[in-house]
Amino acid sequence: MIRGSRREFLKNLSALSLSGLAQQPSKADPMPKRILGRTGVAVPVLGLGFGTVGTGLNEAQALSLMEAALDLGVTYWDTAPTYSRAQEYMGKIVPKVRDRIFLVTKTATQDGDRALQILENSLRTLKTDWVDLVHIHNIGDYDPDRVLGKGGVLEGLRKAQKRGWLRFIGLSGHLRPSRFAQVLKSGEFDVIMPAVNFADRFTYDFESKVLPIARKEKAGIVAMKVMAGPRRGYGSPNPARLADYASSAIRYALTLPGVACAVVGMFTIDELEQNTQVARHFQPLSPEEHQRLATIGRQLALRWGSHYGDPT
Repeated sequence: MIRGSRREFLKNLSALSLSGLAQQPSKADPMPKRILGRTGVAVPVLGLGFGTVGTGLNEAQALSLMEAALDLGVTYWDTAPTYSRAQEYMGKIVPKVRDRIFLVTKTATQDGDRALQILENSLRTLKTDWVDLVHIHNIGDYDPDRVLGKGGVLEGLRKAQKRGWLRFIGLSGHLRPSRFAQVLKSGEFDVIMPAVNFADRFTYDFESKVLPIARKEKAGIVAMKVMAGPRRGYGSPNPARLADYASSAIRYALTLPGVACAVVGMFTIDELEQNTQVARHFQPLSPEEHQRLATIGRQLALRWGSHYGDPT
């Protein structure tokens, strides 16, 4: 049972909402970077997730957001074929800025030939010959033996790597951390991107089930679902929307050992500027902040439940 009154909950929320916002944003301040595990690449600590771009913005808004991200140093761009409209928008600017961005896409399949088709289509839409990183997405949905075996998606992405279509291969996903861990232990992957936030740690707990393995394998760690999704989640109301605690959510992810980048989907330039401010002036959570955030996270986790699917 969760203990504590509503008054205590609101007190904790108020304290955390004010954290990390003491300084005013300045475009002159550099965006901090961290090394992305064994890739050796220094990436900005804040990344732009393109799910929101593909679902909530028109072309003019999308282009403005991308240009602002470049100006602010948010040059880690994470997209996916399912964000088809976003990738079309990106294709209008990526060729002009390819040398300035760390470009990431995904293949949601366990089949090698299908992965090559998906990636080739993405390259065509993005109007580039190569990407920096490709994640095998939704890894928790797949058979590890199929992923790693002959004709599997890893074999397909290795072929793409030899063709020069990609530099690094990663894993991403929201559910079944045990399966995620099993595949990661193969030692074949350069980067991981699991769902990491202060509510889902009490449901999926990639923090203790997967991140230690990534650190052992020297794989880069990128946090996704830092805000636990937009207001309506995946087509339905999201009772644990963490954007209400944006500063604390970003700081939680970046405080975790080994996390190089927190990818956040953003709809507006105002959101981008606010989140950039937190990233630029990042301070790790104090023990007291961790404790307050844990209280809020437990309560939100109870309301949200296993929203991505199987938590085992």
